[in-house]
Amino acid sequence: MTPITEQDRAFLRREWSDLGRFVVQDDPDPADHDAIYAWVLDFIDSGVDDPDYPYVHGLIEVSTNFDIPFTATERVRGELMTIARRKREDPGWRRHP
Repeated sequence: MTPITEQDRAFLRREWSDLGRFVVQDDPDPADHDAIYAWVLDFIDSGVDDPDYPYVHGLIEVSTNFDIPFTATERVRGELMTIARRKREDPGWRRHP
């Protein structure tokens, strides 16, 4: 996998800032949407040492790519929400222990 550069993170940060609210609003439980939106924005920069970073980066990237039909990315958005909730609850949680 190609390393994720600062330019990649800057692009994703802009994309999430512009489109992230649309991504989280698709989730049926709105109680933590603001917190998840903020967590993702923070994770883009501060999560680079997290072993799950490349995977989560990819989920964010696909979730904000509105050139892909929104229905086609539903599973990706759901997985992003699940991972964000788990990592907010336990920052040490990993997808694959």
